[in-house]
Amino acid sequence: MADTASKQEKKEKKEKSESKSYGKVWLFFIYYWLIFGVGCYFGQFLPMEWRKPLSLVLLVLVLANLFIKHGRKYGIVMSHIYTLAIGLLSFATFTIYLQNLGAEVFYKNVILAISAFIVFGLIGYFLINDASGMGRYLFVILVSLIIAGIVGIFINNPVYHTITTIVGLLLFLMYTIFDFNRMKRGNFNARELGFNLFINLLNIVRDVLRLADRVRK
Repeated sequence: MADTASKQEKKEKKEKSESKSYGKVWLFFIYYWLIFGVGCYFGQFLPMEWRKPLSLVLLVLVLANLFIKHGRKYGIVMSHIYTLAIGLLSFATFTIYLQNLGAEVFYKNVILAISAFIVFGLIGYFLINDASGMGRYLFVILVSLIIAGIVGIFINNPVYHTITTIVGLLLFLMYTIFDFNRMKRGNFNARELGFNLFINLLNIVRDVLRLADRVRK
């Protein structure tokens, strides 16, 4: 009887610990969105001539982090710099999509992107037992996509950019499955996972809006 009570107590402690860890993940997720929001606000004051150099600096930081850390394990300082910088650059991007698509279509696509994030997250958490094997393949695709993005700077081909956008969207939907599955298995650092989920959703939103803008044209 005492043995059963002890097991029950351990189970309850484990559930409380997991619940606390999950809470931290979502707090960091919201925290990075707040930093992004601050960046977006100040992005309206960013001179146009600063956007390209800032984009290049951001790209160098991403590549350095990927190859030094061999993954998406952004450090505390790096994650803050990246989030603020991407916020500064995103103000103009979102403003253009809002103007091109109109408010109604713009927000419908944002809701669609958030819905896709939630659905794929639930798939990763509830329907897949262990998605750890996906990590290496997703990383290879991520590096390839970054290289394709660099090449795309010199290629003015709508089909090429549409294909890379679709691949990017699928990649971050798969990363959403992967990261939610990590949460399920307890294989995560709360700050890192909160940041990764923020990055996943941001890229899904941007790619959905980019595709909607291309379809409109």
